[in-house]
Amino acid sequence: MTSAIQRASVLRRIGDVAEVTALTQRTIRYYEELGLLKPAAHVSGANRRYDDEDVERLQLIKRLRDVVGLSLADVRIFLETEDERRAVSREYHSTHDPARRAELLDGVVPILRRRVELLESKLETVLSLLEEERTRLDRVEALRA
Repeated sequence: MTSAIQRASVLRRIGDVAEVTALTQRTIRYYEELGLLKPAAHVSGANRRYDDEDVERLQLIKRLRDVVGLSLADVRIFLETEDERRAVSREYHSTHDPARRAELLDGVVPILRRRVELLESKLETVLSLLEEERTRLDRVEALRA
């Protein structure tokens, strides 16, 4: 119930979301076509409206693409695990049963492990490339000396 109220509270037009996220409207639409984003609402035909959760999701996609360097396929996997994690989190916070909470915590561990493994894999690739470049730099500096 709260999430429905929150989703309806602040709805933005695509241009406003593009400005906030530093993404183009075309990119936002493309992410929708790929299924990475589902706008909170459609009003009067194709006019989309986005809420804070949509903006957060777009900012996450941008970080995963620009900072981490994930492919769109890897972004999709990461977002799927994010959806699972959020669902578990909502259920965890909606119950006060210690046994159920423990069960939910046990269930979220593999989700978080998949995310960590995905990021570690990317990090290993970046570190390997960094090491290659350091070796090149060292060789050039040795030749200069």
